[in-house]
Amino acid sequence: MTFVPFSWFGGRHGEAASLAGLLAHAGVKNPATGEPLSEPLCFGIAGGIGAGYSFCPSVVRYGCGSGVSIVGRHFSYATSGVWYQNACERLGIKTRITETAAPKKAYQNLVDELAAGRPAAVWCAGSLLPFMHGIETSCGLWMHSFVVYGIDADQGIASGADRAPMPLMISLADLAAARAGVCSHKNRTLTIDPPTKPLTAATLKAAIQSGIRACADELIKGRMKTFSLPGWEILAKMIANDSSKDGWLKVFQNGVLYYALRDLFDSIETCGNGGGLYRNLFADFLAEAAEICKRPSLKVLSDDYRHLATGWTALATAALPGKIKPFKESRDLLIKKRDLFETKGAKADKQMAEIREKLRVLGKNTKENFPLDDAQSRELLGSLRERIIALHRSEEELAKRLAAEGK
Repeated sequence: MTFVPFSWFGGRHGEAASLAGLLAHAGVKNPATGEPLSEPLCFGIAGGIGAGYSFCPSVVRYGCGSGVSIVGRHFSYATSGVWYQNACERLGIKTRITETAAPKKAYQNLVDELAAGRPAAVWCAGSLLPFMHGIETSCGLWMHSFVVYGIDADQGIASGADRAPMPLMISLADLAAARAGVCSHKNRTLTIDPPTKPLTAATLKAAIQSGIRACADELIKGRMKTFSLPGWEILAKMIANDSSKDGWLKVFQNGVLYYALRDLFDSIETCGNGGGLYRNLFADFLAEAAEICKRPSLKVLSDDYRHLATGWTALATAALPGKIKPFKESRDLLIKKRDLFETKGAKADKQMAEIREKLRVLGKNTKENFPLDDAQSRELLGSLRERIIALHRSEEELAKRLAAEGK
């Protein structure tokens, strides 16, 4: 057995919770409180929120759903370890990365890190992680990283930490399959070397400032339009469009529109982002940053982003109107599945598996008997378009203010 004592469990966002856990294990502490850095603080230092609209038409062609996701996290498109690395560099902390295409070498790399006393973040295909219960939405197609802190080779089991409030167990075979599920992840592990000296207040403030600056830069002038604020202009143009090849009224026919609406809801509310398209988590970061940096203007921004989060939640809810029974049932099941994982973890395995099956059957039935006619679909999508335009306008305004705070 190769086991590293690890005590950080639970969270709202898998990567932010993993980063917080790795830093806590390495002994990194907030100099003002003497406590480990919080999940929201780690999230903000890593770059915080992002923006954009992701659509993969091949998902539709292969009959696997909609391929729609509303982007909300900084650098969510990066398949490397740069999200973790940037956060650690801002804090003056060294990281170690191993990568390999060979499964046996990947396993040995992980064992070696644990044997050296370093719990490791591992990159996986989210849809192949059994404890995630085969995520039934487009978010399951994205990468997912979590912490592995123990391996029992005799039992064939690994111990891990994610958003659940207690340890998660996964078979070594399932872990190997999930790690190899996306070739660009290269069976990656990332570990953190314990710092040689305590984190100083000046370094923490500089890391916060750098995280805010990186966040604003990517929102306003990101390297890809689809993964920055202009991505929502693209979404607004496509969502009620029946002429463009990627227009929702053209590409999501024969009931497939159900999957697009469900995926829009999930990517904003229930895919492990704290709700409100990560804006609630980011608001918590800004509130904490305001205290650390003694800058009341950050607290004002925090309040404004929290208000913006309610707007995103309202958009998500409007996409699955409660007056339409299968839509409301889908919404309720996604919320329940998220809450079960974040409050009970493996203790709710059976319930989450049942929800997964209910979502599968509900999706199939709703697609085959779509409850909206053409006029009703156009009306719904048109109303969502107006909400997106208004949210995009508010996001642009707040991003400019955020950029000013990062200077």
